[in-house]
Amino acid sequence: MRFRAWSAGLLVAASVLAGCSENDGPAPYLTVVTTNDPQYRVLAFIYAAVVKATGIDTKVRESADPIAELDTGIASVAPGFTARVLRQFAPQQRPSGDEETTYKSMIAALPAGVAAADYGTAEDRAALAVPSAAMSASAKPTLAGLARHCDELARAGQVGPGTVPAARIGSCPTGTPRQFPDTAALFGALRHGDVAVAWTSTADPALPAAGVTVVDDEKSWLPANNVVPLYRRNELSEPQVLSLNKVAGELTTGDLAAMTREVSAGGDPQRVVDAWLNDHQILLRG
Repeated sequence: MRFRAWSAGLLVAASVLAGCSENDGPAPYLTVVTTNDPQYRVLAFIYAAVVKATGIDTKVRESADPIAELDTGIASVAPGFTARVLRQFAPQQRPSGDEETTYKSMIAALPAGVAAADYGTAEDRAALAVPSAAMSASAKPTLAGLARHCDELARAGQVGPGTVPAARIGSCPTGTPRQFPDTAALFGALRHGDVAVAWTSTADPALPAAGVTVVDDEKSWLPANNVVPLYRRNELSEPQVLSLNKVAGELTTGDLAAMTREVSAGGDPQRVVDAWLNDHQILLRG
């Protein structure tokens, strides 16, 4: 994957950070803001750690709308996902299945006060799952293969309400999936044949689930949705932006799902992230 630095700025603005010095110099910490979603909390603590390693203290704070806080200057860094951010600011634009295309579209849609570092290999792309018993002994199921069975795609399930990520898979309309209260109920219905396919995502902490297999989107038909750090424009130094970029090539989808699963089960996100950072030794690299 080709990563591109979209860096900006040299100084951390004192108005964004608490506790300015008497001569209006930089404040003693930088704020990483996140929702209370375990997935975003994991990413926030990772970003806080790598930025802190550049020499400025950081703190993580929860917010109902992190990107709005970046735009207004209340906070400095926030985790995001390319397709989700694009939909937030350009709801009329459908994210592409191509990672770079979706990233560039997201960049163009960002508010003037917000910039983005490199998008990562870790993703939470929409996905379809089928019962493992339905798998061929010779090959993993693919979306192209499912597209030859429109009747199965029409018998879909998903957690909660909402539109499906794609109105069609190949020539098959996806229709309106049956709703389930949670992932356990959805995957249970899938294993028992109550639905033929289940909408999920590649970093769903409920995966891997016994008896469930994620279908391979080998043609990238479903929208790309890669991890991306967002930051307040003109506030991070070049080393701080580069520290965020280091995460892009290191964090995998499996890593994100595993840490999210642990935090969802009650694990302390700081401890979970510290263990991952120690294993990968990101903070020790120049």
